[in-house]
Amino acid sequence: MMLRFIRPTLCRCSGSRLLEMTIKFAGGTSASSPGKVTSGSSCGPSPGPSKKPNPGLEKIKKMQKLFQKDDGKPIHLKGGSRDLMLYRATWTLAIIGLLWQIHMFSMYIIY
Repeated sequence: MMLRFIRPTLCRCSGSRLLEMTIKFAGGTSASSPGKVTSGSSCGPSPGPSKKPNPGLEKIKKMQKLFQKDDGKPIHLKGGSRDLMLYRATWTLAIIGLLWQIHMFSMYIIY
């Protein structure tokens, strides 16, 4: 609600509706009743929940069950083979970087 007053361009309201909301927010009185939504305004109460559920909702619920399952795996490996590959690649790059750093410091000491 506060975002509408800070950035009115984010709300698709008519100018008169925006003025009415501004007056209401400031504590003044408006010409129309504060709860009344005019027919030409796109601001107002939502029409309610839609009849169809979100198509991604089932996928989200499936992923939640997968990650909340108590199977002894750490959370960063529960995604399957892709997570395991990223985990091993991260460790490999970290060890290579450490060995390279040791090599560079040893070359600095020797020469």
